[in-house]
Amino acid sequence: MNRVAVTGMGIIDTLGASPTECFDSMLDTSYSHPPLFTHSRLERHRTQPVFPVDRNKLILPELRPTVLNNLEPCNLFALHTIEQALEQSNVPYSQNVGVVGSSITLGNFSAMDTWRPMISETGRVRPKQLLNAAKDYMSGFISQYYGYKGLNTCIQAACATSLFSIDYAMRYVDEYDYMVCVISEHGVNEADISFNKQIGAMGTKSCPFDDDRDGFIMGEGSGAFILESEEKAKKRNANIIAYLHTPGFGSDVSSPTSPDPDGAAAKLSMKNALKDNDVSFVNAHGTSTPIGDEIEYNAIKEVVGNVPIVSNKSKIGHTFGACGIIEAIYTIKSLQTGQIPDNHNITKCSFDTDGMITNKNRNTTGKMALNNSFGFGGKCSSQLIEIV
Repeated sequence: MNRVAVTGMGIIDTLGASPTECFDSMLDTSYSHPPLFTHSRLERHRTQPVFPVDRNKLILPELRPTVLNNLEPCNLFALHTIEQALEQSNVPYSQNVGVVGSSITLGNFSAMDTWRPMISETGRVRPKQLLNAAKDYMSGFISQYYGYKGLNTCIQAACATSLFSIDYAMRYVDEYDYMVCVISEHGVNEADISFNKQIGAMGTKSCPFDDDRDGFIMGEGSGAFILESEEKAKKRNANIIAYLHTPGFGSDVSSPTSPDPDGAAAKLSMKNALKDNDVSFVNAHGTSTPIGDEIEYNAIKEVVGNVPIVSNKSKIGHTFGACGIIEAIYTIKSLQTGQIPDNHNITKCSFDTDGMITNKNRNTTGKMALNNSFGFGGKCSSQLIEIV
């Protein structure tokens, strides 16, 4: 496989609607998040705070009202980020393009809130709304909208979906002129919140690695990459933003929802990703759960060594399947600017005796960093990101 180059990227999350806006807010140590959105229909499970996307910041291509009104929010988020990525890449239009478009909140669970009252009132669901909420619809809609005739598919790997999707897209950069890879998640739904509350995964404050962490806060967001082979990118004199190395993977068979106390799968995924390379920092999965954060910290310390650790989730929440690509964009921006964001909301981390975690921004001169994404079902993934 040719080296895989990122020539365009787009992002939207609770901090902003572009890579620059999001990263500037991520670096703001005085940042105070506005009141978190609360899903009002979930009172039976107690209302749950969410880090929302500001819908007023969406910049979308022209869509017919009938199409726009039927699209799930994460499809709109995806379009917003793809438009950014295409503009930055300045890649010539082609129909020989493949699309990997994934979401784990899109589908049966996310549509329940819409479908239930509709069925209750009318006894039926509009076919277009049913289709647009299907998990595999995002990639198909994107291909149809842009006229792409190559591969279009989705990947499902829980909260590790991003790196699994990126890995799949990377495999096809030689076959197509370029690949569009987008992962997008929106809002909350009753089933997801009920499930995560019952297993004790959801908390009251997003403070990864802090002694008082009690679970994650959900977040919304989307990230998109335009991926090309290095050869094709250089042939058209493209601006190469970063190189993505082949991700490493590990499977944790100890429990469907809890990591192995030894962190064996996390260690394996990082070893497989790093090979013999050194990194300047690790963008951790760090979701703010009482068990997972310390296990990941110990795994990083053993495999990578004493390097700075950051979790972007302290300011954007856990964006589920999209967390890997969103945090990859923050990682690229950190490498480009030489600034590693703080771990927000952290006051004390008793197990960090080496100062790897701090609530202050740090500087880096490194060209490589590691990005971790772990998911239920024992799915561990890590990816080495390199800037030019």
